[in-house]
Amino acid sequence: MIPTNTPSTRRASKLLAVGLAALVTSSAALAQSADSDALRRLQDENATLRKRLAEIEAQSHPAAAASATPTSPVSAATSAARPATAAEPQDKETYALSPFEVKSGNDYGYLKTNAATATRIGMAIQNVPMNISVMSEDFLKDTGVQSITDILRYTSSGSPDSRFAMRVPGNSATPQGNFTLRGFTVNSLLRDGIFRYSAYNLDNVDRVEIVKGPAAVFFGQGYPGGVINYITKKPLFDKPIAAISYAVMSNAGQKVTVDYNAPMAENAAFRVVGAWADQKGFRTGEFHKNYNFTPSLTLNPFKSGKLHVNLELEHLTESYNANDSAWLYPQGWFDAYKNPSAALIAAAPASVSGAADPIAAYRARIFNSLGNYMADVRKAANDPGLPIYTQSVVSPYASYTDLNGNRVQDKHFNFTNSGAFSSNEVNTFTATVDFSPFSWLDARYVYTKDNDRFNNIFAQNAPNADGMTFNAASGGGGNGYYRRTQDHQIDVIVKADFLGIKNKFLFGGVYSQPFQQYMASIGAVYYAVPGYNYPANNPNNLPSPGSMVPVLQVLKDRNGNILTAQQVYSMWDPSVQIQPPVSKIYNINRNLLDGYRSTNTALYLNWQGTALKDDKLTMLGGYRREGSKGFGQNLTSNDPWFVVPNTAYLDQANYPPGVYNYSPSYAGDPQGFRTVYGDSWMGGVSYAITKEVSVYATVSKTFKLNTGSAGGYDTLGINNLLNDALTNNGGSFSYRGQTITSVAQGLAAIEADGANKPLNNESGKNFEVGVKTALWNNQLVTTFSLFRGIRQDQKLDDSNAQANVNEPFNYSTTMFAPTSPYYNTRNFRWRAVGVKNQITGTDFDITWTPNRNYQAVINGAYMWQAATIDNPLYAHPGSTAYNNAAVATQIFDSMYYGNRIENVPEYRLNVFNKYTFTTGAARGLSLALGARYSSKTVVSRSIDWNPDRGGFQAGNYCVFDGNISYPWEVLGYRMVSSLGVTNLTDKVYYEGNYAPADPRSWTLRTSVNF
Repeated sequence: MIPTNTPSTRRASKLLAVGLAALVTSSAALAQSADSDALRRLQDENATLRKRLAEIEAQSHPAAAASATPTSPVSAATSAARPATAAEPQDKETYALSPFEVKSGNDYGYLKTNAATATRIGMAIQNVPMNISVMSEDFLKDTGVQSITDILRYTSSGSPDSRFAMRVPGNSATPQGNFTLRGFTVNSLLRDGIFRYSAYNLDNVDRVEIVKGPAAVFFGQGYPGGVINYITKKPLFDKPIAAISYAVMSNAGQKVTVDYNAPMAENAAFRVVGAWADQKGFRTGEFHKNYNFTPSLTLNPFKSGKLHVNLELEHLTESYNANDSAWLYPQGWFDAYKNPSAALIAAAPASVSGAADPIAAYRARIFNSLGNYMADVRKAANDPGLPIYTQSVVSPYASYTDLNGNRVQDKHFNFTNSGAFSSNEVNTFTATVDFSPFSWLDARYVYTKDNDRFNNIFAQNAPNADGMTFNAASGGGGNGYYRRTQDHQIDVIVKADFLGIKNKFLFGGVYSQPFQQYMASIGAVYYAVPGYNYPANNPNNLPSPGSMVPVLQVLKDRNGNILTAQQVYSMWDPSVQIQPPVSKIYNINRNLLDGYRSTNTALYLNWQGTALKDDKLTMLGGYRREGSKGFGQNLTSNDPWFVVPNTAYLDQANYPPGVYNYSPSYAGDPQGFRTVYGDSWMGGVSYAITKEVSVYATVSKTFKLNTGSAGGYDTLGINNLLNDALTNNGGSFSYRGQTITSVAQGLAAIEADGANKPLNNESGKNFEVGVKTALWNNQLVTTFSLFRGIRQDQKLDDSNAQANVNEPFNYSTTMFAPTSPYYNTRNFRWRAVGVKNQITGTDFDITWTPNRNYQAVINGAYMWQAATIDNPLYAHPGSTAYNNAAVATQIFDSMYYGNRIENVPEYRLNVFNKYTFTTGAARGLSLALGARYSSKTVVSRSIDWNPDRGGFQAGNYCVFDGNISYPWEVLGYRMVSSLGVTNLTDKVYYEGNYAPADPRSWTLRTSVNF
């Protein structure tokens, strides 16, 4: 509703609102009876009154009324089941919503009919020529969604990732985890339309909007699968909210959530949402601790509603440990350790077969190396295509031999070490200003100051071949990630009608200065392990943990032998020892802090036009130009003592790389001081065949900046490298068949190989046609799409080109002196582009709300093509390069091109139903049941996982979820209790990867509204 300008229109509006509220009450009463004709008549009168009310409002503010969305009669009747405060007439005047916000007049329960993500302007989904699905807060709670990857469980063409929890956050170049949307990984993860590094907390979410297909026109570079945008709760002026919920969960977890909204005055409202959680997992050592709060203040200084200001502060701290692997180990490995065959010994290197004790030598070879064992198996069988990880091998449970010689299967075994954890800290301030000075002009400015820190210590518990002990520090390390950024975003909407078309032009721009730092692992330091903190010699000497003999505090194996500090981890025996936490040996902070500072800019223009009678034709078009300017490598060695500028590589005399520990080739990337540009565009049209059925078509293009060059080296760095090589080799050296005698000749030879050649930007395309319905006054809202997505020119490391045999400058111990910074290191990082992946399929989304008792969400997809069309690193079967390759290479290339892209199911089908009783003793009781199905998905197109030879594949599951809720009252307090259960049948299944999804879990939540 908008402010009226005259006493007469104000009085008429209030009278009509009173009549409308009465009709809503009457409609609700008749909805419980069998008199459907009377209900229909009341609904018609309801619609007439709403239309008249809109006409009166239009007289006072035509532009705002034109953009308002009328509420359907069915939605008005069904909303009677909810509190009536929103439908009651308001004594005080309320303010018009910003055109950037979502209108929710038709929304009820799971049904959401408007979205802002696809176009940045609140718009009816029915009219947007793109596939958009919206998950309401009710739906998220009923389906038990806990994280961003869980959202894809009930998304038509999405596929989750069961290893998501412990993954490092993504950025514009790297997605987080391996979950996919329409077959492509997702890196456009937004909160209120702004990219966020790690703040994907669901406690303050009003809805989640999912745009399938590229949306880079508004949100920048990304992959062609789509965008996920969290829409948070904002202060409300029309009603106070005071709600608190307490939940108990499986394995003694608990959580408290608070939501408080206070209209402070006619022109100010305050809201704070917060939560505290302490959850435990199914497996040993799993946990999730979370504390967050988000206060926000909305100010409307003028009664005209022309200015809106929202200030928000978000604080989040969380830490967690989650299982990240599975049992992947063939029994043959353990059998070979006990009794290695002659064939395996013969297949091993000559040092094994020629040893004094070949059996002992072979056991040492494979004791902690499954890879060595499989290399010998393949060689002995003369079959290079044998996989390691097969369907019969992978299990969610660990096995080991106990003290009695029995094989034990541990169902609570956590393959992630007990001392491993990931932690998030988010502190973000956001200011949003909406300004509507004229009926034809609207503007929005958003300022975001983000300060995030993500830390993780990681390691897996991997078995040794003896079948008794584990390496508790397998693949371990510690990393720290820091991201600080300031973002400025401006949107301006200009409305103008001409040539029979109602036009909206959206001009926008972004200016961002992110600074991201990274601290990589420095390896294990055993100073806090028993025996290492009490060594026989001086502890300050840090002796080798593998050779040190501890005293006083000692740990022993099952045979009574004292373990060295290193063996405490490498030979952990779960039958006799406490699991050693890797947090004792890996740390996060280190001397080297690698930094990346850039300035990112973007400009975009979007056009929306409606034409023909009743605005049947909707047209969209948009273009975005984005640039990124790098400032070199901000690497700090021993802060605060040795800090170098990002231009240190240009003055290596004063900043020697060996002293300051930076890489000239990396810091001086030839793209580092250039502004790299990319563009995206879109065009689409939607036509309403009837008021309830429309068809649409769209084509869109996205991109991702590929910084750097094929060889990854700057000209100055190459000059220094060539001078070093010439000096060390007496004035000349051989490089790829040429004799190099001067720097100029060397530069020409290297550039001929493409070392300084810039890489093309990655691009993505989406072609789509579809049908949308809003039948029977939004009782059946559907979208059916036929699409093709293409991702091209992905930047990949070329390991073959980087190998010493192909690049003489890499890892050379002869071309440079041992004291040279170029000695035995990778001097060239060769890269390649040219990959082309293509996904073709169809997906559908249905929301069915035939009455206020029943709601259903049904969606699914059939993606019959998910293939790599081209990759310069692999030869197509049948090509000359393929025919000339070795047999092992042919097997790999054939497998790569002949199988689906990773984590892209061919079929997806999801159903979630909810029924609410509105009469009788069960009045208010809600019962919900959901099912989700996925066909199998490829984990990896590699020999170890060879899907052509029985390699393990995920997916191929049907899982059920349920929820039951009931409202009740005690001592005048209104409460709602709900019990949600995910994975009702406790099925073992794998979502997109080889770590098993969670077993059956439940949450019992009670909410109190004051």
